[in-house]
Order: sequence, then C-alpha cells, then structure tokens
Amino acid sequence: MHRPLSFMRYGAKHGWRIDAFAGPAPDKEREHGDELLARVPAAVRLHVVPQSSREPSYRLFPRVDGGFMNALVHARYAIDALRHDPPDVVFASGPPFFTFVTARFVARHFGVPYVLDYRDEWTECPFDFVKKDGDDLKWERRCLADAHAVLFATESFLTHQLAVFPELDSQRAHVVPNGWDPDDFGGASREGSSMPHQAQRTLRVAHVGSLAGHTPPVEFLDSLRQLLTGRPEWIGRLVVSFVGRRSMSAEAAIRAFPFPGVVRVVDQVGKREAVRLMHDADVLLLLSARELERYLPSKLFEYLASRRPVLIFGFAGESSTLIEKLGAGALCAPGSGEMLGDALERLHTFDLSPHEEVVHAWMQNHRRDVLAARAFDIMESVSSPPPGKQANAGRAVRAAPSMPAREQHPG
Repeated sequence: MHRPLSFMRYGAKHGWRIDAFAGPAPDKEREHGDELLARVPAAVRLHVVPQSSREPSYRLFPRVDGGFMNALVHARYAIDALRHDPPDVVFASGPPFFTFVTARFVARHFGVPYVLDYRDEWTECPFDFVKKDGDDLKWERRCLADAHAVLFATESFLTHQLAVFPELDSQRAHVVPNGWDPDDFGGASREGSSMPHQAQRTLRVAHVGSLAGHTPPVEFLDSLRQLLTGRPEWIGRLVVSFVGRRSMSAEAAIRAFPFPGVVRVVDQVGKREAVRLMHDADVLLLLSARELERYLPSKLFEYLASRRPVLIFGFAGESSTLIEKLGAGALCAPGSGEMLGDALERLHTFDLSPHEEVVHAWMQNHRRDVLAARAFDIMESVSSPPPGKQANAGRAVRAAPSMPAREQHPG
C-alpha cells in the first residue's frame, strides 16, 4: 500500500495530475487504511469503486486474482470518470492482479499506453495470498505482451520474469525498488543513530510487521526454544517482541512457546508507534523463508532507516545479500539454537558506524520520493506523444485498488 501511495504523493511534484481508483478498505484494514488515506494529497482525485457482489459462472467468465468482474467494474468506472478528460498513461499496481486486466481495458479504450507495477509476483508468486488457479496465466501473458513498461521491486523479480515470460523483453522491464520515507522517522538525524546500544543485561529483539502465512515464526521459535533449553542463562537476558497482526498459525505457535516470559506480543500499531518500537529495539528480526529469496520486503528498508542491526533468520536471498553488502547485520540459518545464540551475541554489541557512509548513501537513493521520480520518468518516456502531437498535460490514471479508502474525493 505504501508503494502506490508514494506515487500519488510525489506525482504532482513531477507535473502529473492523478486520478486514483481504489476499492473500499476492508474492515480489518480500516485503521491502517484511514492512516494512509490521510496522506493522499488533495490534488489527487481519489475514486472509490464499489466491489462487485456478482459471482458469475466460472464456465462463462475467466477467473483471475481478485475477480474478473472487479476488473470490469473498475474499468467501466474509470472510463466513465475520465471520458471528458482522457489520461496519457494508465498505471496499475498489484496485487490484487485484476488491476492489470483493468489497466489493459482502460488503456485500450483511450488508445494510450499502460504501465504495470509488480509489488509481488502474480502466477510466479510462491505464496497463496495471490490466486493463480484459473485464467491468471493467460491474462498475465496478455497484459505483459501489451504493456509499454513493467516495473519490478527487485532485480531477482525482473530476471525471473524475463526467463519465464517470452512476452516480456528487457527494454520494457525496469527495477524500481521498494523504499522508505524520511517523514516516518520524525526528522531524526540521518536515519537514526548508528551507534550500538549500551551493553545491558536484556537484549531486546523485535519483529515489527505482520506475521502472515508466508512469514511463519515456527522455525525461529524452534531455534529459540533450543537456545533457551541448552543455555538457560539466556532466559533472563532476552526479550523477543512480535509487533503487528498475526495469522492464526503464527498466533498458535507463539501461544505454544514453552518460555512465555521471553516472548511478548503487541497488536498492530500506527506507523509512528512502529518506528518508535524499532528504535527501542537492540536487534530487528526479519524472517526470510526459502520462497522469499527474490523478495526485498518494505520492512527491511524501515529497519535500515532505524539504524539497528538486522537479524535475517532463514535463507539467503535478496535480503541477506543487501545486509551483507551494507554491513548492517547477520544471517542465521534455521535449525540450531547454538547458531541463533552466536548471532545474537554478535549483534548485541554490533557497531554499525564503520559502514555509516555506505548505508546513508544507499538509503538516500532509496527514498520513496527518489524512486517515485524514477517511476514517473519511465511513465513519461512511454507517454510522450509522437512529433506534432501535444500531450494532455501529463495526466495519469492509476487503475489499481491497492489504496484502501473510506470516501470518494470530489470529482
């Protein structure tokens, strides 16, 4: 959600007028959706599109992630809203990926290019939060074949997609990473203090963010159990906090943990409070399942901005490569309490300051305003009119319901 929001926030600064089409916020996302909604600039015309209540026959209608009927409803809504002031380019961000289908319909109607933004993968996604069991592959191929540009959050995403889909070529594929927003960190000097916390008896480890089905804490808790069983002196000097929403399986694993005094649970909090909790930790925990090797979570950017050592628990991939490159933490493989204890010992007194300049430069290049500028440069390149034809004042439409909303802005 933060990625498409950043495009809305910074688009006007690059001369774009933006119409954003979003679905209503789910009840369980209401508080977070309202927080994000408050950050949408007044210059953005935000249209809330009701979700379709129809369930057409699968025999007659295609099946795609998020619902083909929703793709049609959003396309019709956008076409009606923009019929007197057509866009120069259509931009869609997914998941859900019915938005890609919507973008294709809207762009074809107005005869303009469209740009696709992969926040996650579609049919190549290794997790079940993206549906891919119907006509998804056929429609992904169609969308990729016609797209004028395709954005990917990591180099691994792009490389994998080029290898799998002959419909995509390298000239149209671009990497625009996730990022971070300095505003979230309250104007702290640089990205927070890089000096190690004062050595103390209690080591505070925090995982800040949702524990969804694709980031289960089971293997981490098992290694932690082995550590506390084999070296009981850790019981009194370690606190692990899980902050944010938890899947039912994650909740069950935490409840079953045999050392409840070591593990603490904090329900979902707002961004400011989440940042405070990151700064209060000595070590920030990122769970990296084997299937996440191509992913670089937004959480990691915020961890780095907090300037706390990062423990990547799990398997090597984009995240561990970045942490190693920046000298900002350590990777710990699952299955051993001893290895977890060794990693925690190193990170307890870990000094980030020798790599401060490298990290600072990398963070500045990955600010959301910088990355949004890159995305709009790409959109401008594909929407530039041929010689002799004038553009329509840089008007963009984002046909993607990835920004929860509660009300429609005046049109």
